[in-house]
Amino acid sequence: MRYAVQSPISGMLFRHPDDAYPDRPLLVATDHETERARYWLPCVDYPTVRTTFEFELTVREGLTVLAAGAHVGDESNGDGTITSRWRLDQPCPSYLCCLAAGEFSRADGREVGGVPHAYFAAKRFDPAMLERSFGRAPAMMEWLVRRLDHPFPYPKYFQIAVPEIGGAMENISLTTWDDVFVLDEPLASELEQRVDSVNLHEMAHSYFGDLIVCRHFEHTWLKESWAVYMETVYWDETLGRDEADYELYSNAEAYMTEVEERYARPIVTRVYNSSWDIFDNHTYPGGAWRIHMLRRIVGDDAFWAATRDYVKTYANRTVETADFRRKLEEHSGLNLVRFFDQWVYGKGFPRLGIEYAHDTEKSTCTLKVKQTQKDEKKGIGLFEFDLEIEITDDDGARKFSVPVREELNTFVATVKGKPSLVRIDPERRVLFRP
Repeated sequence: MRYAVQSPISGMLFRHPDDAYPDRPLLVATDHETERARYWLPCVDYPTVRTTFEFELTVREGLTVLAAGAHVGDESNGDGTITSRWRLDQPCPSYLCCLAAGEFSRADGREVGGVPHAYFAAKRFDPAMLERSFGRAPAMMEWLVRRLDHPFPYPKYFQIAVPEIGGAMENISLTTWDDVFVLDEPLASELEQRVDSVNLHEMAHSYFGDLIVCRHFEHTWLKESWAVYMETVYWDETLGRDEADYELYSNAEAYMTEVEERYARPIVTRVYNSSWDIFDNHTYPGGAWRIHMLRRIVGDDAFWAATRDYVKTYANRTVETADFRRKLEEHSGLNLVRFFDQWVYGKGFPRLGIEYAHDTEKSTCTLKVKQTQKDEKKGIGLFEFDLEIEITDDDGARKFSVPVREELNTFVATVKGKPSLVRIDPERRVLFRP
């Protein structure tokens, strides 16, 4: 098919100097999520439709050219232009292919398992700024490869920051960033960890979203929720439990606020006007919390064994939510259908009213847990889950796992002396609002 495109309304961004902005960088870069490749690339712009790519990109000499896949080589055309060739052998949905060209500065990171790292941005950003912003990516890749027990699936990991791209995007082997993330020294003192979170998030997509592609948009949580949760796991294993707990708290607040102040929907839903509607706080932090709860339910050993099996089994394939559930069930021996029906295909989360009373004569502690979230108008019902209670009395701290099944649930525990502390869900196993 031969065709020409002039001034595409989306999907491909052009920037160049002009009289009003003589210092504006010269560049072109693509930005496709969710369905914007179609504005310049003839394609079936849907995630389940995937192809390999060969790019032959002709530009004037002196420009840097980048694209998804491996660099095959550059050839001078003898007329002041060069043609740069790139090849991506892995199947790729349209929204994850990428190309860029322009006047860029460059910094190179160290290779990881034969995978080269490099960082690019407009010339006004010097290589030291690029290294300061993205230079921890190789260590992140080493961590991901160990955690998932799977080699990095692509021939390179390049990152490029361009103006007005909007956030960051996990294009296969060529992640794009808005250049507001490029840090000078003062900014780095405040934003380095934030940039690292985004960096880890986009790299995690190389597995969850790029290597394993969601078959339909309603299953987007299988990529976005995973990328958010891998941020939490990374901080837990590198900075410690407090940092991970803060991530869980922040994610819970973001999701629950959206439910309370805007709308409640299932994590997996076919009801949306635009595929962009799925990319909200239900999918990102809300879905990440579902993954965290599943990890607590099945235990670390079964969870990570299932996750590694999931990555290995569905590499270069498309998935639906049931595929993930079945892997968890295979490795844990548990039936998780009810959990998915409530927490993934159902709406909302529990709100709990908790009352506590101590009876000195009977040496008992009574807890009443009432679910108050039921809302027929919003379609939010009761939940069934196990709630962990920790009671500290004269014998020390003891934990109880108590079943919450009804609207009002009452539990009685024998104690020695008057309890000095009662903690609800001390290990953050359940998403709820007290």
